[in-house]
Amino acid sequence: MRARNYLLLCVTVAVAVSLTVLFVPGVGDSIERVLLGFLATHAG
Repeated sequence: MRARNYLLLCVTVAVAVSLTVLFVPGVGDSIERVLLGFLATHAG
Protein backbone atom coordinates (compact mmCIF):
# COMPACT_ATOMS: atom_id res chain seq x y z
CA MET A 1 0.00 0.00 0.00
CA ARG A 2 1.44 3.33 -1.01
CA ALA A 3 1.71 6.25 1.39
CA ARG A 4 -1.07 8.23 -0.30
CA ASN A 5 -3.53 5.34 -0.13
CA TYR A 6 -2.62 4.68 3.50
CA LEU A 7 -3.14 8.34 4.41
CA LEU A 8 -6.50 8.38 2.63
CA LEU A 9 -7.56 5.22 4.47
CA CYS A 10 -6.54 6.69 7.86
CA VAL A 11 -8.42 9.94 7.21
CA THR A 12 -11.52 8.06 6.07
CA VAL A 13 -11.54 5.83 9.15
CA ALA A 14 -10.96 8.80 11.47
CA VAL A 15 -13.82 10.78 9.94
CA ALA A 16 -16.16 7.77 10.02
CA VAL A 17 -15.42 7.06 13.69
CA SER A 18 -15.79 10.74 14.62
CA LEU A 19 -19.16 11.02 12.90
CA THR A 20 -20.33 7.77 14.47
CA VAL A 21 -19.40 8.96 17.95
CA LEU A 22 -21.19 12.26 17.37
CA PHE A 23 -24.41 11.07 15.74
CA VAL A 24 -25.06 7.48 16.91
CA PRO A 25 -25.53 7.57 20.68
CA GLY A 26 -25.36 3.84 21.47
CA VAL A 27 -22.30 3.16 19.37
CA GLY A 28 -20.65 6.36 20.57
CA ASP A 29 -21.12 5.35 24.20
CA SER A 30 -19.67 1.90 23.54
CA ILE A 31 -16.60 3.30 21.77
CA GLU A 32 -16.11 5.85 24.55
CA ARG A 33 -16.33 3.15 27.25
CA VAL A 34 -13.80 0.94 25.45
CA LEU A 35 -11.37 3.83 24.93
CA LEU A 36 -11.63 4.96 28.55
CA GLY A 37 -11.12 1.41 29.77
CA PHE A 38 -8.07 1.02 27.56
CA LEU A 39 -6.57 4.30 28.74
CA ALA A 40 -7.26 3.52 32.39
CA THR A 41 -5.59 0.12 32.04
CA HIS A 42 -2.50 1.32 30.20
CA ALA A 43 -1.89 4.67 31.90
CA GLY A 44 1.35 5.09 33.76
